[in-house]
Amino acid sequence: MKPSHDAVAKRAEKTLEIMHQWGYAPTLDALGSHLLGGSVPRDQLVASLSTSSAITVSNDFAYLRGNEGLLGSSAKRVAANRESGPEAAVIAEQFAKDLVAACPFVRCVAVSGSVASGGYAPGDDIDFDLFVESGTKYLCYLLANFLGLRYAWRFRRAESTEILSIPWLPKVTCINVVWPRDEAEPFKRRDEALAFELLRSRPLYGARTFQEVLRANAWLKDFFPQIYDRVWPDVVTKREGSLHRFLNIASRSRVALRAAEVISAGLAWVLYQFVQGTRRRSPQARARMEFLQRVKFPYEVFQQAL
Repeated sequence: MKPSHDAVAKRAEKTLEIMHQWGYAPTLDALGSHLLGGSVPRDQLVASLSTSSAITVSNDFAYLRGNEGLLGSSAKRVAANRESGPEAAVIAEQFAKDLVAACPFVRCVAVSGSVASGGYAPGDDIDFDLFVESGTKYLCYLLANFLGLRYAWRFRRAESTEILSIPWLPKVTCINVVWPRDEAEPFKRRDEALAFELLRSRPLYGARTFQEVLRANAWLKDFFPQIYDRVWPDVVTKREGSLHRFLNIASRSRVALRAAEVISAGLAWVLYQFVQGTRRRSPQARARMEFLQRVKFPYEVFQQAL
């Protein structure tokens, strides 16, 4: 049965609340495809939004009244993405390829954030969600961040914002969250914010793993059933580098793997605290950091599980 205009408008209002928390106003096409409760065609969405006194449509963008300030920056991001998005996608694929070649415990590399949502602008970092083998969370996180330093050096003259820069280097890649298998199949958290993160994620490697995660979390249908209609090909194919082969052999010993994970957790903690410490001097960066910690809880790399 076709939903009523009022029902679609209410769903749109709730979806916009989520999107505004992330700091943007969507295009009508993006809102229609990412709508809570399932996507709707553009013509149906437009007709439904006209019934809402809380939503304004302007220049093909939608936003809740009181959030007019998001319109200009969102329009600039969409325009910038047309020019810079393809280059960022190439970098994302290369990073995923390098990470998979280096680490045998990574089961899925998914690009997220502005690159996946079509709002990438110069100065943004490229966000990744990782799904990894149980017991290797910090090892994978540490390897991914060291690999990210290579990209930061490679693009050291690239534009970067105060929020995203690290001392002397731009922040090109960002490991948004690392989910070990035992934390993701199923998730303990079951809310619209987590569902939205998965909706906006696009697997570059390990599409089958991503589908397994979705099947293990049927509750996602209560928020975004359209996520189950999507099919992703593996853009990145698996290849094994020398580090990959070494870690594979070393991991045959549970004691060695556990020791590597403990050591990695300590080193990653030092790296994490250093980077976070450089941002505490900026109120804007600190506010962004606190917001991300809230929406990631309890899955941010150093937050304790509930």
